[in-house]
Amino acid sequence: MLAHFKPYTAPDQIVKHRKGEVKLGERFRFSDMPGLESLKSHRKRGAKFALIGVPESVGILANHGEAGAEFSWEQFILHFANMQSNRFLDGSNILCLGQVETKDLQQRATALNPADKQYYTKLRSICQELDQRVSPAIELLGRAGLVPIVIGGGHNNAYPILKGMFMGLDWSGGISCINCDAHADFRPLEGRHSGNGFSYAFYKGYLQRYYVMGLNENANSETMLKNMDLELGVGYAFHRPGQDPEVSKAVKFIKEVEGPVGLEVDLDVISFMPASAYSVSGFTLDQTRVFIKRATEALKPVYLHLTEGQIRNQSREAQIIGKTLAILVSDFIKSYPR
Repeated sequence: MLAHFKPYTAPDQIVKHRKGEVKLGERFRFSDMPGLESLKSHRKRGAKFALIGVPESVGILANHGEAGAEFSWEQFILHFANMQSNRFLDGSNILCLGQVETKDLQQRATALNPADKQYYTKLRSICQELDQRVSPAIELLGRAGLVPIVIGGGHNNAYPILKGMFMGLDWSGGISCINCDAHADFRPLEGRHSGNGFSYAFYKGYLQRYYVMGLNENANSETMLKNMDLELGVGYAFHRPGQDPEVSKAVKFIKEVEGPVGLEVDLDVISFMPASAYSVSGFTLDQTRVFIKRATEALKPVYLHLTEGQIRNQSREAQIIGKTLAILVSDFIKSYPR
């Protein structure tokens, strides 16, 4: 069984029932014992996707950001579970697994004094502890043949997800990845945080090919871009106002090598979306939906990671983030090749 994990065990925890209607959450599968054999059993009985949350903002704080991403998972699951189960998506192939326990780490992080000279060193140490909780859960899902759908949290979790899938699928060449993001998150290996999940994974061999699309010209350092230019396995494209995401270019780059592929979306790539790094210019939500649809159809990703939604206003922002994440996950599942 997983350590540091809180499973969801019944739909009543998340579903608002209504007479004459069936909600997605009423069709979900649940597991009160998320071990390998239990997960394999769910897979044999028709489960394909596994929902898992990482409610934290430790990695964002460690990257000089602000808290708020720790609330995204709760809002996502409430909105997604209460979508209608119908001819388009019925929910029966979805295992609602639960969340990585992060409360103690989050409390330690927010209790630190920003005036402390060791503030960021301590935050990055806590982020490393978080890595050690996330990667075993993802590895277990990979071994069971399930497709993790991970809702963050910060983009620091890309590293333990890639590591977990690398271990779980036992693919020695590494996992490739397309990231739709305003930031490349390929910063130096200076201690773990939300800005270097992909660089850590790449240099440790867990990430084979990396392509990031939707970059903001004003938000990525020249030093980082030059470092990316030196790596044959790394490609990128900037957001150009009025242009759709160049999904075919990204897919072509990724397909130049064999192996499993992951899909990442940082909500800050969407203009005016409440996110850890708010953008006033970026892709629209509909363009991002098209990206997920086309990339999923072309690549059959082994995981989906949606991250960096920031909730500080518990009414309006919670609604926006919850509904956005729910519809992107819905698009992913409906577009997944049979």
